[in-house]
Amino acid sequence: MAVHIHRYEPLDTVVEAVEVNGLDLDDIVVWINDTSKLKGIVGQTALRGRSAEYIDLQTPEGMLRAVLGDFVVTDGAGSFWKVSRSVFQRSYAPVAPAGEESGEDEGGE
Repeated sequence: MAVHIHRYEPLDTVVEAVEVNGLDLDDIVVWINDTSKLKGIVGQTALRGRSAEYIDLQTPEGMLRAVLGDFVVTDGAGSFWKVSRSVFQRSYAPVAPAGEESGEDEGGE
């Protein structure tokens, strides 16, 4: 399974992000490790079930835990951080893929 990395735009810069959904944790960690000198770690508690899945993400500020619903975000310069879903949805808007017109809104949120 390949992880689908999407581009999002905050008010002042474009970032890349992926939502932690419990299905592609290993692929997210590969993306982190290929992009950053700091390493991501797939973690899983002793409990079974999707609610127990997470990624421990090494950042310049220390280790952060991204749980289901959080977004793992990078600025493209090797810095990674996690953002909760509610903050992410209020702070970032999807960027139209190259070649598509960004002025057309089809009712997406």
